[in-house]
Amino acid sequence: MIRKTILALALVATPVYAGNVEDWSAIAPGKDVGGFADSNGSKCDVLQADGPQGGQKSVQITATLVQGGYAGIWHNLATAADLSKSANLKFMAKASLPGELQMDIQDAHNVSYTVNFTVPSASWTAVTIPISSFKLNPYYQPPEAVKGSPEDLSQVGKIGFGTHIVGSAVVNIGPITTDGVGSPAASASAAAAPAPIVAKGAPLVIQDFSTDDPKAGGTFADSNGSTFSYAVKPNSNKPGAKFLVISFNEVQGGYCGMFYHTGNTWDGQDWTGGQALQMTVYSKVPVVLGVAFKDKNNNQYTADAPSTKGTGWETIQIPMASFKLDPYYTPPDAVKGAPEDLSAVKSFNLQPKTAVKATIAVDQLEIIK
Repeated sequence: MIRKTILALALVATPVYAGNVEDWSAIAPGKDVGGFADSNGSKCDVLQADGPQGGQKSVQITATLVQGGYAGIWHNLATAADLSKSANLKFMAKASLPGELQMDIQDAHNVSYTVNFTVPSASWTAVTIPISSFKLNPYYQPPEAVKGSPEDLSQVGKIGFGTHIVGSAVVNIGPITTDGVGSPAASASAAAAPAPIVAKGAPLVIQDFSTDDPKAGGTFADSNGSTFSYAVKPNSNKPGAKFLVISFNEVQGGYCGMFYHTGNTWDGQDWTGGQALQMTVYSKVPVVLGVAFKDKNNNQYTADAPSTKGTGWETIQIPMASFKLDPYYTPPDAVKGAPEDLSAVKSFNLQPKTAVKATIAVDQLEIIK
C-alpha cells in the first residue's frame, strides 16, 4: 500500500528549540490543517476538540480507510520546531478503533521523514516516539524537497498523521512536546544499516526463475494508471541461470505488483527456522520493495525491504521477524486467528512501494537459515 503523506504548504517562522511543538489551541481547519484521502472511498475530516486534560486541546481525525487506500491529515506549524536537539516526541492519543498510525515530518529541506506508531486504547494513552526512529519517506517526497540533502531537523515546519486502521475510526492527538536531549552519536548509530544476517547452513532458494513457467505467476495493479510487467531473462554471466526483470510505473497513491509460486511447483516450501529473506536487486533509482507471502493457513504476512541505493546490484535482507500479518488484506481462504505456520509457503508477492517509473531486476531470492 502506498501511504499518502502531508501536503506541502508554506514553511514559516523561527524555530522553537525545546518543549512545545504543537498544542492545537490555535489551529484553523481548512487553513493550516486539513484532511486528505484517496479517491477510492476513503475519507478524512479534521477539527479541534478537547484534549486529555482540562483546558487542553487536541486535533480530532475522523477517518474511513478502505482496503488498500490512504487517509490522514496535514498541518503547517505556526512556528517551525527544532527537533535536532531533542530525543523524543511525546503526546497523548486515543482511537475509537485502536491500531497503527503514522507520523510524518518535513525537515528544513522540505524532505519528508516518517515513522509508524500504535494507539492501543480508546482512552487517552501516552505515546513516545524517538526522533531517531524517523526514516526517509520512501513513498512520497514533496515537489519542493531538496532530494539528496542531509537530514536537517532544525526547522520542522510541517507535520502530518495518517491512519492505517481499515474501517471508520476517530483518533485524537493531544499536545505534542519534545523530551530528552538528542545524541548525534545515537542518531548516527540508529541511521546505520543493521549487520547482515549470516547463513548457518545452505540457503533455501525461493525462486531462481529457471523454469520460466508462464503459469507460475501474474500481475496486479490499481485502476488509476499504475502499470506492472515482468519478464525472465538469461543471465549472461551465469550460463543456464536466469533472473527477473520488472518494469513498473506506480502513480502516487496507487499500487502494483506480482505474485509467483515458491520453488518450481505450487506445492509449497518449508520456511521454518528462516532468519531472513534475502534477494539481490538491481536499480538505478532508490526503490522500496514490499514482499508478502501466504503461510500454510493462507494468512498473508508482509514487510518492506530496505530502500535500494539505486547504484546497481546490491543484496538486501528482510529479517523474518519483520513480517507482520497484513492489516490491509486477508485472503478469502485464510484461517483467521491461526498462528503463523511457515511449513508450507506456496507463493510470494513483490510490490514496489515507491511512486516512480522504473525498471529493476531481482536475482537470488532465498531464505537464509
